[in-house]
Amino acid sequence: MRMTAEERKQRIAAVQEKKKAAQETLEEAWVRIFSSKVTNKDRERLDEVKEAMDRGELERDPADMYTKKGALKKFSKAEALRLWRKLMDSQREQKLKELVENTPDSYRLITMAEEFGLFLSRMKQEPVIALDTETTGLDVYEDVIVGISVTLPNRGEHVYIPVDHTGPASDQNDNQKRVRIENQLERDYVLESLRPFLESEHVGKVLHNAVYDAHMFKRHGIELRGIMWDTQSAMHLLNENEPSYRLKDLATKYLGEPSDTFDTLFKGRFDTVPLDVALAYAAKDTDITYRMYQFQREHLGKLPRLLSYYEKIEVPLIEVVIEMERAGFVIDTDFASEFGEQLSKEIKEAEAELEKHLGPINLNSPAQLSEALFGKLKLHRKLPVREQKKPSTDKKTLKKLASEHPAPKLLLEYRDKVKLYGTYVETLPKQIKTDGRVHGSFLPASTVTGRFSSRSPNLQNQPKRARKLFVAPEGQLILGADFSAQEPRLLAHFTEEEDLIQAYEEGRDLYSYLASEVFRIPIEECGDGSKYRKMMKMGLLATMYGTGSKTLAEQLGISAQEAEDFIAEFYKKYPKVAAWIEGNKKECKERGYVEMLGGGRKRRLPEIWSRDEWQVYRAERQTTNAKIQGSAAIQTKIVMLALHKWAKQKRAEGRRFHILASIHDEVLLYVPRDITIEEVYAIEDIMVNTVKLKVPSATDIEISERWGESAKFDRVKGLWVCGFKKDGQELTLEHADAEYVLKRRQDGIKAGWEVM
Repeated sequence: MRMTAEERKQRIAAVQEKKKAAQETLEEAWVRIFSSKVTNKDRERLDEVKEAMDRGELERDPADMYTKKGALKKFSKAEALRLWRKLMDSQREQKLKELVENTPDSYRLITMAEEFGLFLSRMKQEPVIALDTETTGLDVYEDVIVGISVTLPNRGEHVYIPVDHTGPASDQNDNQKRVRIENQLERDYVLESLRPFLESEHVGKVLHNAVYDAHMFKRHGIELRGIMWDTQSAMHLLNENEPSYRLKDLATKYLGEPSDTFDTLFKGRFDTVPLDVALAYAAKDTDITYRMYQFQREHLGKLPRLLSYYEKIEVPLIEVVIEMERAGFVIDTDFASEFGEQLSKEIKEAEAELEKHLGPINLNSPAQLSEALFGKLKLHRKLPVREQKKPSTDKKTLKKLASEHPAPKLLLEYRDKVKLYGTYVETLPKQIKTDGRVHGSFLPASTVTGRFSSRSPNLQNQPKRARKLFVAPEGQLILGADFSAQEPRLLAHFTEEEDLIQAYEEGRDLYSYLASEVFRIPIEECGDGSKYRKMMKMGLLATMYGTGSKTLAEQLGISAQEAEDFIAEFYKKYPKVAAWIEGNKKECKERGYVEMLGGGRKRRLPEIWSRDEWQVYRAERQTTNAKIQGSAAIQTKIVMLALHKWAKQKRAEGRRFHILASIHDEVLLYVPRDITIEEVYAIEDIMVNTVKLKVPSATDIEISERWGESAKFDRVKGLWVCGFKKDGQELTLEHADAEYVLKRRQDGIKAGWEVM
C-alpha cells in the first residue's frame, strides 16, 4: 500500500529526529533542557542530576536511552527527573548507612526490661529531660506512638525506646503485611512505667513542637505535664522571620549540626525503620532539641523581658492550645447536607448568570476571565491608569469594578459560594474524627506579629455563613467574648491622645465622636450607618495599618487629594497620634525592630535599613501595624490564660467550661446550658480587667446553640437579649436564662419574625 504525502512527511521527520538524537551530545541536551520552561524546584533537581553525571556518579538508564527498535532517544527533562529520584534513593541509602556508622556512644537503644529499669532509676536524678515521640503518622487522634526518645542531660545520655516497630512479613510482595519485631518492649508497659515522670510537674520537659507530643501521649491516656520549653515556639520569639522552624533546619543553621529531615531519609512510616537506624535518628532528635534549648536560653537570657514573656505567657499557653484542640467542633451534618444542596443550586444559578455576561468560559481560568472582562467588556478602562496595562482578576480588582458592571460583583459572589462549599460545607463533615468532632490546629506563634492562626478549619478567613455548621455539644452552649474595638483602644493607650481616652472613658462611640470632631459636623449626623462614621472608621484603621492615601481613596470612593486632606486633618487634630507613629519609625530605624505591649516581644523589620526606598517605605508602614496588632495578640493571650485558669476551677466544681477557639479578637467557649449571670460577669471581668490599659477595655458577649445565631448579653440589665421586628414593630426578647431566650428566638424565626 502506497504512503500518502502526509505519512511520507511524518516518516522523514521521524528519521531526521532519530539522526538528531544520535548526533546531539549530552552537553547539548542539557543546554536544550535548561532553555525550556522549568520550575525553580525542577531546576534545582536538574542541577543536582547534571553535577552527579559530571562527577561520574550517575549514568543514563539503558531502558530510557533506546526505543523498542533500538533507536537512540533524546535525553529529556522527564528522563533527567527520573534520574533525580534514582539519585535521591542512592543518597538516602548512603546517608542512612553513615547515620548508623556514626552513631555516638551516648546513644542507646533500650529493648530489654532490665536496661529499661536502670534507665528509669537514672531518670529520677534528672530535673529536666528532653522528650520526643515517634509515631505512625501525624494524626494525633488516629495514629499511635511507636517509640519514645529521651535525653538525660546530666548523664549526657540519649535513648530510644522502640515499642511498636515492625519488620517485613514473610510475603515480601505484600508491603501491607508486616509483623512486630520481637526484641522490643510493649508499649503499654513502657508508657505506664514512664507515667510518673511524664505527668509530674516537677520534671521539666523540653520538646520541639510540644503540642504534638502532648496530644500523642494523651492519645494513650497520659497527661503530659511540666512542659518548660518548646524550641519551636521559642525560635518564633528569637526570630519571627526565620524561613523554617523545623528542628533539623534550626540545628543545621544554629548548632552547626548537619541534619536531614524525615522526608529526606525515609519513605513510609517510622515504625518500619530498622532499629539501628531508628536509634541514630530518634536519639539525635532529643539530643539536638536539648542543645537547641541551651542555645535559645543563653540568647534569651540576654533579653530578660523577652525571656520572662516567653516563660510566663507562651509556655503556659501550650496547655490552653491543647485544651482548645481537644475540645473540637461539633458539626451539624444534616444541616451541612441541606446547606450543600442549597449552595450547589446557588452556584449553578450564578454560573448561568455569569455566562450571560461573559459567555461560556471557565470561571476558574484567569486567562479566560481576563479575556472576557478586559478583552470583551473592556472593563480595564475603568481601572486606575497604572493598572490598565496588566489588569488582574483578583478580589481587589473585582471590588473596584463591582459598581461598573454586574459581572465583577457576580463573580465575587460566585467565588465566595464556591469557597464556602468546597472549604467548609463539603470538607468539614469529612474531617470528623471517631469522637464525632472536628479538631482543628491552633498556632499561637505562626504569624510575625504573634497572633493566633488556625487550620483545618481556618477560622480566621471563614465566611460568616459557614458558622452555622458549628453547633454546641449536648448540654452546652457556645459563648463568644469579643473585645470591643481592641486595636483602637490600644492606639489610645499608646498615644495617650486625650480625645481618644475621653471618648472611651465616657462610653461614646469612638468613630461617631471622632467623625464629628474631624469633619466639624453635629454628632447626630455621624451615627451608625452614616458616611462620616464609615469614613472615620476606615480612616482610623488606615492610620493604624499604614494605609496610603491612594488605597484609602479607593476604599472610601474619594479622590486621592481628598484622602490626603483627610489624613492631614486627622493628624492635625490628633498630634499625639502623628508623633507616636513617627516615633515608631524612629524606634525601628535605630533598633531594627519595634517592641509590643509590655516591652518584651519584638517585631523585627530589617528592611528599614535597606537601600531600596520601597523596602524602607514598606517597613515604616508596618511599624505601627505590628505594634498594635502584636500588642492585641499579647492582650488576648494573657486573657486566655486567665480564662483557662478560671475554667479549670469551674470544672473542678462540676461546671463544664472549656475554651474552644481564639479568632482574631474573640474567644469562644463551651459553657453549660444553665450558665448563670454571675458566671457571665466573671467572664466579662476576666476579658476587660486582666490586662490594664490607660483606657477601659470592653467586651461584647453572645451565646448560641448554633454559632452565629446568638443572643447578646446586656451587661447593664444583666439579661440575654434578642431583638426582632414583628409586623413592622420592634420587639425585644430578654431573660436571665440564655437557653430560654435562644428557644424563643427560634420560635420567632419560625413564626416569620425578622432578626434585628
